[in-house]
Amino acid sequence: MPKTLAEESPDGRVFFAPGILRHSPFASDVAYVIALWAHIDGDIASILSRMLKSDIAVGTAMYLSLVGAGAQRGALDAAAQEALPEWQQLLFKAIGSIAEESRKTRNHFAHRIWGHCSELTEAILLTHPKTIVKYNISHRQRVEELPDGRGVIRPMPIDEHEILVYRRPDFDDAIEEAERAQTLYRLFYALVCDSGEGPKAQLLADPIFKARLNQIAKGASAEAKAILGIKPKEKRKH
Repeated sequence: MPKTLAEESPDGRVFFAPGILRHSPFASDVAYVIALWAHIDGDIASILSRMLKSDIAVGTAMYLSLVGAGAQRGALDAAAQEALPEWQQLLFKAIGSIAEESRKTRNHFAHRIWGHCSELTEAILLTHPKTIVKYNISHRQRVEELPDGRGVIRPMPIDEHEILVYRRPDFDDAIEEAERAQTLYRLFYALVCDSGEGPKAQLLADPIFKARLNQIAKGASAEAKAILGIKPKEKRKH
């Protein structure tokens, strides 16, 4: 988990520019996470096609036409509720829950601004465009402060609480999370294609996935829990 620049408290100069990522040793890691999610979205579109019992090209076109993750998630959840048995719905929800953080990371990598601190030579910075806009406005826009109505410029320091510091372990974690998401979705696709018990067994063998599934399946039926190998909680003896 990357720390904020405020937590690091460096004294060096901080700057943001388009060329920073291009010349960074982490550029290939950023590109890899984004590329993985392009393939994951293709896998999700294939799952949607199976649930709709439609041609993959049709399902993919429908999925990609939906604007925003919320609309895509809504379509997937609605299709799953109608097309899948309860135990498969639970698996799908658990996968989506685990993958959501990786998707957020991918979106940050793709849509936020990369920077550098002269003191943190082994790291790269990442922040929301609004952080840079707010900082630039304070250095360029006059505000009416003087009694005669004249405006003055009141430069503000950049908000270090809104800047993340990424190092090698943070990129390794981001890659691991994206690769896990890809594996989980591909196993689920094999499952809905009726590839036998193998995909389900592989999903349930993943300890992180199993822990999330147990949380999501708390209110599930006894039948669904039995299929997924989730043991009912024993009642406490008084």
